Formats: sequence, C-alpha cells, structure tokens
Amino acid sequence: MSDLPPRDDTDDLEGSIPIAPDRKPTGPWHIGPRDLPLPRDVSDELRESIAATPQPDPDEAGVPDDEDAVRALVADMDALAAEQVRALCDRVGATITPNVIGGVDVFHVSPATLDPRHEDHLFVYVHGGGFILNAGEAGAMEAIVIAHRIGIRALSIDYRMAPDHPLPAPVDDVSAVYRQVVSERPAAAVALGGSSGGGNLSTIAVQQAIRDGIDVPGALYLGTPGNDMSDVGDTLYINRGIDRAIPSHESYVNAVRFHAGGRELTDPMVSPVYESFEGFPPTFLVSGTRDLLLSATARTHTRIRAAGSIADLLVLEGVAHGDYGNPLNSPESRFTYAELNKFLLQHLS
Repeated sequence: MSDLPPRDDTDDLEGSIPIAPDRKPTGPWHIGPRDLPLPRDVSDELRESIAATPQPDPDEAGVPDDEDAVRALVADMDALAAEQVRALCDRVGATITPNVIGGVDVFHVSPATLDPRHEDHLFVYVHGGGFILNAGEAGAMEAIVIAHRIGIRALSIDYRMAPDHPLPAPVDDVSAVYRQVVSERPAAAVALGGSSGGGNLSTIAVQQAIRDGIDVPGALYLGTPGNDMSDVGDTLYINRGIDRAIPSHESYVNAVRFHAGGRELTDPMVSPVYESFEGFPPTFLVSGTRDLLLSATARTHTRIRAAGSIADLLVLEGVAHGDYGNPLNSPESRFTYAELNKFLLQHLS
C-alpha cells in the first residue's frame, strides 16, 4: 500500500536510472557481519550513553507469550518507572495529580513554571510502553518532560492495557478523554500525542475523531510512532540488532498480539498506517537513524503529507527508539522538545 501520488501517464520521463548495470538481480539481499562504530556527530552525553550500553541481541527473548509471565514482568518494570516519575517530579518541581475524565483515569501534570504563551493550551499525552507497560504514574514520565521543557500543562491518560484489556479498550479510553477535553475547550488549543505505542493510539484517536465529525487537535505529536506493528518496513531489518531500546520486531511482537486481541497486525486498529490520513492536523514526528521504527515514522509522515496536511519530521543522528529522551540532559533531548515547542506555538491557537 502506498499513499504517494499515482503515476502520471502524461509525464514523459520513463524508466529507471541504472545503478549497477553489470549486476544480476539477486532477490533479497544478504548482509554479512558488520562493525558499527559509535556515532561521531552526536553529543558527548548520547555517545557516552551508547558506549555504556551492551550490544543489543536481536535473538534475545523479549516479551513472553504467557499472560501470567507478562503480568509479572509489567509489575516489576512499572514499579521502577513509578519511582523514577516521582523522583523526576521532585527534581523539576512539577506536580502530578490523579483524576478521572470520561470514565478514564488520568494524571494532571503541572510544570513549576508555566509559559504565558501556553496559558490557554493543554497537552493531552498518551504514554508508550508496547501496549502493556507504564500503568498509573509510570506512564507520566514524558508528560513531565514535555510540561517542564515546554512550560505547558499536560494531561496523561492512564488507559487500559493488554493482556487484561486488549483492543478496543485502549483506543476507547484515549478517545473518551480527548472527546471530553474538546467538549470543554477549543480543540485548536489542544495538542495530542505521545511516543511509540502512545503515538499509535494518538493516530487512531485522530482517525476516529475525523470519522465521527469531532474537531481534531490543533497539533499532533508522534514520537517514533508504532504505526505499523506488522513485519513491514525497511528499518525493521536495517536496524535489527542496532536499536538499543527494541532490538528486533520479535522482541515486542507478543505484546502487540496481546494488544490486538485476535486482529491481524495489519488491521488499521493495530497498525493505523493502513488507514486514511485525510483531514489530519499539523503533525510533528521524531525518530532517529538507529530507530527500529524509523520506517513506520517516515511512512506516516509521507501519508500525512500526501493527504495534504502539514507534517514535520525530525530524524536525529545516532538515536534509537525513543532515545531523543535518553539521556534526558542530552542536547538531542533538549533540541527535540525545543523543536516540538516551536511547532506547538506555531499551530495551537
């Protein structure tokens, strides 16, 4: 599937420019062992962080295929993440307050200093975590970073997740909160978005809003969105064993299957890249050259642009899946959220 413009039969340019005329076709390419040096044109903070990371093993067991094992894994990781969230709040002076909106648990995140330009704006945040991780406070980490770096109030959605709550539960929760929010304030003053699985759910929520005649947000943020959860995309193969966050498609596909609840992985409710992008709001996307989901991000960007909407894509050197926020004090991280802030100021009313 491609949303690129169709072939123009009136164009008098035909054929391909020969790349290697003396080579014979081989079908799939077999790439031999390679050495990957540390990235050079990146910050010292990012390079040192990568150097301190063991080489990813794409064949290492990822998310287990047993529900009880998943629950045990999630409980341990979410407890650690919640501790980190509380420590980050203390460090930056942010406050996080639980609430319920549209029948869904949420967290209000307020920065220590509110930028007056964002006085009337709200960032509705949808956390990542492979559709199984980051329940409760654990899901508010990037919302705190956004609130602090940008000086904007954020609302982090604690949506239901697999394996106990597969689709459509998480989509229903995100859509319920968004619809309640835009019933009380202009949608043009609301930003929506998140990273990874949160970018996936945010994309679907916008597609549903368009179908249902609900106003779209003034701006959409898609951080390395998991918008194709099938095995399609060049960088699933190019960056296999290179992405230090998710080393392979196999490492997370069991989580996606729990989330899908029996749907095919190319179903638009699982992989929204296969749905229409007509009528999308201005969208800011970010990824990196070592991101396993760079292809999914790039393809989403192309489809939004081909549908006639505004979309900006930031690709950072040496950055893996979600690594624009790791380490938090890196120039790459500060630059990413500064660029996001410029985009929000340009497009939120």
